[in-house]
Amino acid sequence: MIEWLRAHPSDRVFLETAERSHTYGEMVERIAVRPVEGVEVVRPRLDVISIVDLLAVMSSGTAVIVGPDQELAAVPDPSGAACVMYTSGTTGVPKGVRLTPTNWEAAAAGSVKHLGHGPDDTWLLAMPLHHVAGLGIILRSAYAGGKVRLLKSFEAGRYARELQVRATIASVVPTMLQRILATNPGPYYGLRAVLVGGGPIPDGLLERAHAVGLPVLPTYGMTETCGQVATLRPGSPIEKKAHPLPGVELTITKDGRIAVRGPQTSPGYLGEPDRRSDEWFVTGDLGEIDPDGAVRVIGRADDVIISGGENVDPVEVELALAGHSQMDRVMVVGVPSEEWGYEVGCLYEGQVDPSGLEAWARARLPSHAVPRRWRQVEELPVTALGEP
Repeated sequence: MIEWLRAHPSDRVFLETAERSHTYGEMVERIAVRPVEGVEVVRPRLDVISIVDLLAVMSSGTAVIVGPDQELAAVPDPSGAACVMYTSGTTGVPKGVRLTPTNWEAAAAGSVKHLGHGPDDTWLLAMPLHHVAGLGIILRSAYAGGKVRLLKSFEAGRYARELQVRATIASVVPTMLQRILATNPGPYYGLRAVLVGGGPIPDGLLERAHAVGLPVLPTYGMTETCGQVATLRPGSPIEKKAHPLPGVELTITKDGRIAVRGPQTSPGYLGEPDRRSDEWFVTGDLGEIDPDGAVRVIGRADDVIISGGENVDPVEVELALAGHSQMDRVMVVGVPSEEWGYEVGCLYEGQVDPSGLEAWARARLPSHAVPRRWRQVEELPVTALGEP
């Protein structure tokens, strides 16, 4: 990846923090002198030192293991990978995904062409670097010759102010976007693209954001594809669909799952054999593709709750409940039941009585999808991106 940095003017700013700017030339020098002795584990923070560490190892011909819990001695051979990143673990045990230099170059080239990303852009970064979305911003910007505005963490008020004055591109998950709008309702000017992905998008959220000047683009991707594989085309009408990036093929399997094929798709997980380059990677997401080729994610195939013989999609229930004005955050789960097999259960943050919630839900959901168990909690568990 150091070659991507060398391809741009050395005096152009690559990273910008609250303290100072770091040019492409400075970053090349720091990466070049940073010693690398084989495969390394890096547990990165949102700072320049961590970015140097990541890019130095990825540029050395060996692999960087990004943010695992285990020690290096327990990691299988990551042969051929530039890095190994771990899946979020929201639906099971995290897996180590091998991502090669070819994967990352294809991902960067496709994103640059799709978004028109170039030297005049500043991409605002508050995503964790051990997540594919965070590292992807660094690598896509290095490939495009753009600037990254680096924040130490996500704080809604600070992030909103940065959006108003310093950024042209940003990436957020729906929870982040909700908090940004609650803290600072805008208006916003000068942004070209705000990518929204990483979880279900509540009804009305995109429209609210667009109305105050945030050019939101629904985005679909995963660790196994270096992140973004489909994003609504800039300038398209607001909708919850995303068009595949150049070089990416999408299809729907017989059981309704989204499958991906293309050069940015990982060859496989740690400790597993490589998949063929022409082989489809079948995701755990249910979806549909319209005649224009745009994909819409319906839910997770392995998250379906079967209650009394009826299939219940937790995402559908969560989106309906998220529309309640006193519901801050919500998580729908299956609760074992001798009578029903599973019952639909709801954990939620917010000051609202469960009896009122049940009546509210019955007016908006089929009877079999209405939660039978309700529990108010102080704080729901989240991933590093703030996803329930």
